[in-house]
Amino acid sequence: MLKKLINDYQYGFSLEQDFYTDPEIYKAEIENIFLKSWLFAGHASQIPNSGDFFLFEFDQESIIIVRTKDGAIKAHLNVCRHRGSHICLEKKGTAKAFTCPYHAWSYDLKGSLISARLMSDDFDKSDNGLHQAHVELIGGLIFISLAEKPLSLKAMRDDLGDVFDTFGFDNMKLAAQKSFPIAANWKLAVENYQECYHCAPSHQEFAKVHAMAASPAIFKKNKENYLDRADENIRTKESSYYFDLAKNGEEGYQYGRNPLLEGKKTGSFDGEGLAPFLGKITAYDGGASEFMVGPVNFFLIYNDHMLGYRFMPMSHGTCCCDVFWFVRDDAIEGKDYDVEKLTWLWDITTQADEQIIINNQKGVASHFYKPGKLSEMEHFEQNFLNWYLKTMR
Repeated sequence: MLKKLINDYQYGFSLEQDFYTDPEIYKAEIENIFLKSWLFAGHASQIPNSGDFFLFEFDQESIIIVRTKDGAIKAHLNVCRHRGSHICLEKKGTAKAFTCPYHAWSYDLKGSLISARLMSDDFDKSDNGLHQAHVELIGGLIFISLAEKPLSLKAMRDDLGDVFDTFGFDNMKLAAQKSFPIAANWKLAVENYQECYHCAPSHQEFAKVHAMAASPAIFKKNKENYLDRADENIRTKESSYYFDLAKNGEEGYQYGRNPLLEGKKTGSFDGEGLAPFLGKITAYDGGASEFMVGPVNFFLIYNDHMLGYRFMPMSHGTCCCDVFWFVRDDAIEGKDYDVEKLTWLWDITTQADEQIIINNQKGVASHFYKPGKLSEMEHFEQNFLNWYLKTMR
């Protein structure tokens, strides 16, 4: 069925109903996408000290992200090598070792088995350490891959090294995080994030700050005006090796810089500044950068803070949108930034999106749903659909 659905897809339209509702297609997505792609797990500032850990979870997977004694960051599957019980039951904390609550097998911070009660003489502890996930850091951003041989991130690092340096990816900290469970298939959440066709009617607060909510003609004019005044130290050149443009063996990524509305400095209630400038930024230039890596990891970089969005599947009909707010690492809460003001715009926007996506799922489940034609403002969504169908093929 999946092969026929892919072959029958009509370019320029949304997907057929089964892509959003069929549990077997969902299982294939987990195998072909989520067990092979790079996934944003969290930030190094969440685990500053040895033994600090948190869990990153999606679908049926639970991964322990931990800081080891030598300062490295490791990712272990939260699956005991004895009979498979979850070992770590707390969502976050600090530990000297991880001990399974079932039969007391114990593992050190690097995942090596250090104790197993009453086992036979021929039992080899060295062959029974926790399964590992691959870990890559982009500044302080922690990415993991569950693939045996993960996709390469080298092209992205080589291309966007100047961007990471300009915005100080090595010198940020997590200021806030919120999770939004959504009763909808994960693709509807990603598709919604990919287009701003809905922004003007659905996100009045966002539309008062971001020019991309306007019509293509108005947005084009705003972008031309922005490029004339853009900070020469901030890269405006776009890089697109994302979704359907990703090269074989490499993870897809994208970077672009777009204008805010005239007179707006950052993503806030009134468009005024919220926090100290990031990295090497010294002024507001009226722009914001989009950085995307892999299929479900999105970052919006203002001059004074950065947003992270992650869309993870929980079942074929449910997903979770996790939102992260980052500021420079020496910023002091209550003095240099106010968390409520920092999170306001994207908190209210994501709450609105949550209901939009749920309503979308309800309609897609109808006996009368048929794929609809995409607008010219949904070209990024089309790129996502192209990539998705190619990957699932």
